[in-house]
Amino acid sequence: MTPEKLRQIPLFATLNPEETLYLLKHAVLKKYPPHTIIFWMDEPGDNLYVIEKGKVAISYTTKEGKERTFSVLGEGDFFGELSLLDGGPHTGTARTITETAVVTISQATFYNFLEKHPQFSRTLLAVLVDRLRSNTNLMRQFGNVPVNVPIKVLQESASLRKFVDRAAKYIASSRFLIVAIIFVFSWIGFNTWYYRQHHNSGINMADNPPTFFFLGFILTICSFLFTILVLTSQRGLAEQDRINAEIEYQVNLKAQSEIMRLQLKMDEILRILEQQSPTDV
Repeated sequence: MTPEKLRQIPLFATLNPEETLYLLKHAVLKKYPPHTIIFWMDEPGDNLYVIEKGKVAISYTTKEGKERTFSVLGEGDFFGELSLLDGGPHTGTARTITETAVVTISQATFYNFLEKHPQFSRTLLAVLVDRLRSNTNLMRQFGNVPVNVPIKVLQESASLRKFVDRAAKYIASSRFLIVAIIFVFSWIGFNTWYYRQHHNSGINMADNPPTFFFLGFILTICSFLFTILVLTSQRGLAEQDRINAEIEYQVNLKAQSEIMRLQLKMDEILRILEQQSPTDV
């Protein structure tokens, strides 16, 4: 990575050529093939990673052991800043998506540079604030945007699940209600007319109407099937809502954790600023 390319990154935009050369001199270039773990969640770390080329997915593992992607970073993005500042464990897993090259800056090099150039703390603080704001907005969006996840259906095929949902949706529509009413009254009207045509005696609808046996049989079977369809669809929707709520809770919990850690690091940077240049803060 060249000094000019490093200064295109917002974190290092305010550095002069000598300062970028110092960082690059003490930095280490690492290359990773696709689908390779750079570091695991909860693994200790003390390096800052700057992507020179490629893409990296930042994910975290849920309590059930499932991996959820939190963000995808590309060329010029950086990650690992929280562990760089305090040497604590990583809050997520970094995995390469394509062939990736990253420039790593160690904690010792970073703090040594920070002591020699205290004005860089202002840039670092601004970048952390911007990342804090982005994570806050992301956490708010998760409350409004539905999480699209596959419905877990035990012993059911996806095609059957799709058919049941569509059938239940149609049964609950006003169009189906109108068709059902027309069908019932048409059946009653036709059979009443047919009975009068083939019987000389009159019809007393209160005491001795046509039995409409087949109509009752059809309605009984349809009611049974429709009840099964609606209950099955409701069960699937309830399962989907449960999964969505669980994932939304975990994502919000993760985002809240990231925000709190960023807030702590911001306080630490402010303390360093006050110690390095108390008259300027």
